[in-house]
Amino acid sequence: MPIHLTFNNIRHSDAVSSHVNEAFEELIKITDNKFPFRVNLNKVAPESYQVGINCSFKNKNLFSKADHENLYKALSKGIDSMKIQVIRKSEKVRN
Repeated sequence: MPIHLTFNNIRHSDAVSSHVNEAFEELIKITDNKFPFRVNLNKVAPESYQVGINCSFKNKNLFSKADHENLYKALSKGIDSMKIQVIRKSEKVRN
């Protein structure tokens, strides 16, 4: 499943797109690439970024949001939060 990437108040960047795809590699392996992710990258202030990640995982809507002065750090925080949610949901499904 592809990663749907949206840039808001940020110029589209191939470098950022490439980084997003690399950062999602582990999460995609965990989900067996069966669930699409929507990633929204927002510049909310001159020195502040917000990253929102949505996923419909096994009929459960998961969402993570992270803020930071650095876009890459905000992205990393959002992905870490999403990993935790996916792992918890998958453990509940197994039990």
